[in-house]
Amino acid sequence: MKKRLLFAIMAMCVAVSGFALSEGEYVYTPQGRFLITGNNVASSDFSNLNGWTVVSATENQKLEDVFSIAQEEGTGMWYAKSLVATAGEGMYFKFEPTSSAEVYVVSFKIKGTKTSSIRVKTDILATDLVKVEGNTDGAFGGATDVLLCNKAESLSDEWQTFNYAIVGDGKTRTYFISFTGMAENIEIADLQIAVASQVADLRQRDAMLEKLKAYVNCYEWSEDVLDESGILENIENLEDMGDETLQAALDKELKAAQKTLDSFLEEYMDDFFAAKPANKLGWGGKLQNQTTFGDWTVMPSGRGFRGGNNVSNYPDLGHYAGSNKWGTAVFGVTMEKDLDPGSYVFSIEGNAAFRENSSSKTWTNNDGLKVGIATAYITKVLEEGATPVASDTLAYVVKLLDPVDYTTSIIAAKVPEAGKYEIGYKVVCREELQNTTAGGVVYVANASLYLKNDNKYSQKQLAYEADVLEQIKVGRDNLTTAAENMANEDNLWGKAELQACIDTVAPKITQYEAMTEDDIMATYEEDYKKSTTEETGYHVYKIYQEAVKDIIAANRRFVAVNDTLNSIQKVIDIAEATLVERIYDTATGKADLQAAIDKAKGVQAEMKAAQYSEENAATIVAANKELNEAIETFKTTIPADKITEIIALDFEKGATLNEETQAYEIAGTNTVMTIQNFSTTTPTAESANAPFELGIDVNGAKELPNVLRVGNGVATATIPAQDYGTNIVKASMDFWFGRVNNGYSGFNLLDENNERVAGFVVCPFNNAITGSKSSLGYDDFSLAIIGDFIVGSTAGDVAACADDNKTHIECIFDFGEKTMYMVSTTPNGIHTSDKVVFNGNIPTVFNVVGDYSTNTARYRGRRSWFDNLKIEKISAGTPTGIENVKAAKANDAVIYNLAGQKVNKSFKGIAIMNGKKIVVK
Repeated sequence: MKKRLLFAIMAMCVAVSGFALSEGEYVYTPQGRFLITGNNVASSDFSNLNGWTVVSATENQKLEDVFSIAQEEGTGMWYAKSLVATAGEGMYFKFEPTSSAEVYVVSFKIKGTKTSSIRVKTDILATDLVKVEGNTDGAFGGATDVLLCNKAESLSDEWQTFNYAIVGDGKTRTYFISFTGMAENIEIADLQIAVASQVADLRQRDAMLEKLKAYVNCYEWSEDVLDESGILENIENLEDMGDETLQAALDKELKAAQKTLDSFLEEYMDDFFAAKPANKLGWGGKLQNQTTFGDWTVMPSGRGFRGGNNVSNYPDLGHYAGSNKWGTAVFGVTMEKDLDPGSYVFSIEGNAAFRENSSSKTWTNNDGLKVGIATAYITKVLEEGATPVASDTLAYVVKLLDPVDYTTSIIAAKVPEAGKYEIGYKVVCREELQNTTAGGVVYVANASLYLKNDNKYSQKQLAYEADVLEQIKVGRDNLTTAAENMANEDNLWGKAELQACIDTVAPKITQYEAMTEDDIMATYEEDYKKSTTEETGYHVYKIYQEAVKDIIAANRRFVAVNDTLNSIQKVIDIAEATLVERIYDTATGKADLQAAIDKAKGVQAEMKAAQYSEENAATIVAANKELNEAIETFKTTIPADKITEIIALDFEKGATLNEETQAYEIAGTNTVMTIQNFSTTTPTAESANAPFELGIDVNGAKELPNVLRVGNGVATATIPAQDYGTNIVKASMDFWFGRVNNGYSGFNLLDENNERVAGFVVCPFNNAITGSKSSLGYDDFSLAIIGDFIVGSTAGDVAACADDNKTHIECIFDFGEKTMYMVSTTPNGIHTSDKVVFNGNIPTVFNVVGDYSTNTARYRGRRSWFDNLKIEKISAGTPTGIENVKAAKANDAVIYNLAGQKVNKSFKGIAIMNGKKIVVK
């Protein structure tokens, strides 16, 4: 399906009243709504600058140096015009109230460019500042008991009137109306201060009426329902409140109306988001870098942030900070839902602002600029190729968002037919501000979707039903898995126990599956919370406890015991593959290894005929260990005269500084390892450029002094030039990996052209092995990497660098057959990689690499250690080549891949059969 969204953005403008203060007038201020009860107690008509005091850091600066006065043509109104845009330059008007408990309204007219603002926050931008503030110091700029009365506002190139209220709190203050650091050509007029009294803020009344009427008008409610709920009475009471209503009376009625609405919604409408609280867009989840939040899709994708600097504790949809432009980016949330026919009311709150430069500030910038235009909507989702029509958009509303306070968007929509619909909220930047280099940020909060239809059950009940059905399905799926486990011919242990569990659980699941919707709903309670471990989960809890957990546990146990049984085959496969490897052509221990294999097969046959017991499991573990040891012993039986040691390095000789190159050198057999970034003393803290070192510093003493701790950079060892002919080269080493975050370490074998022959780099935090680390400049591997290594604990460096955490690695190059592979040996066993084609390039350099540059001590930087490097040439017989055959037949001998693992008859590729390499086509 493809969404077709009719998404309209309407032009918006800010309406601002423009009257002079006079007795009997009502004015709105950030503090609320006020009635002017008397004449002006102070004023300035700007025909002169009497009453104004210059603000200047410049000696002997005069008012006329900062502001000029003029008379507007046509209106005759006098105004002052800013001449200086320097921070701290301007003027103030001093006002001392006659009563500390009196209420006053300060009013003035102002105009400027559209992109300029009156700003409260001097730490954001020291221009365009207007302040109405008082203090008990009695001096301009005083810092004691400061009361700030104004807020940031957006200017325009037309005259606007701004009103701010001084509501006394009983403290005697001197007030200053100041204009400082304003952009040139900003004009101010008609300053007035008058006595007032606070009355009801009818904006609050209108917002509540909008909300109440949305729910009343969304559906054709019966008169009985509306009368019984009392909601019409609330509407009538609010509409009766007029100019002279006191704020206390309005507050009382608003509280009563909200209580009525809450009861009405609970009684008569269905909370569509009740089953999934995250959809309400409140606090309680991580949005950062996410593309979804609950069922919402977040825009811009992957940019979301929340927490930390977000003082509002609501989802921050992501931001473009600093000198970036908001541009045409769309912030918002959308979701697709299957809706039944009915009446829906969608409500959501949001704000939008330019982004502050500093991430240490709140990300909602109180700069007064209303930059965001929001559209809330419900629209039908059409099939791909369908032609949209106007009626597909069921409802929408467009609003200009406040930069700090949340603006509510609420729409009512009638869904005529069942189908998929998109519910959305999208915010764009006003076109004239899109190129402003201040970034942008949008928050959303308190989303709700209520519906009224004739469905028998509520959304919360339906969600409960879905949870119950899901739990039944988990039981059925595990029964299916159990049947598959029983049918697997390799699973010989524990069948009776698993079958007994199947016989017990299957009838219960069948009985649950037979439940009707009404049966399930009969088990529902209003305090339901999804849980399989608490009784508040009701039927979900019952199904899990009585059936599901048993079959899950039985499957896990069955798989575990058979993994133990079948583990011996894996070791046998490795042993048989090892016997046919060319590197061991001259080994003298073949008979002994074959005997060990035969013994292991005997144990295997005995155990297959038996059943699981702890004793039998221990027998297999012991047999595996014995055969692994036999493999390692077999590897040592290559005659000494068939092995030529090329280089060896064990770090016991310590490191010396080369005065000429200022690099440290560590001598080994036929080689020297050179390390530019090396330290002979352990740094006090992990740094961004942590060096290599020998040993681990523990309370001033060196532990493991003969082990190389891998730091940032490269440690390089030369490999003398050799003629390997058709023989084998084995590079072996030991590694220890401790957990780090975003740290990498590993090794490389390079040829004379600095091209990689083999190697790997590992991040021992998430067990990821990579062939590329851009900061080290490596290309992808040419060799299939190993798949098994040990990651030590986070308990400490010495604990991580312990024998139980050692990974022994061997890189084996066959110059005769031009193949190579890796083998890793750990306490967990032996792992052999697939063989890959080898181009025959001769390794001339070995290096150990590390990159912990993004780490701190908190993330345990430099948690990798290296030792016992050895490169050997091993004589091997004449390459046997590869026989081409058409296909493997069912009656052929067992076939192995090059890793020594049995494969089925459908295998294609290079394999081993009867000790010879073949190509299975």
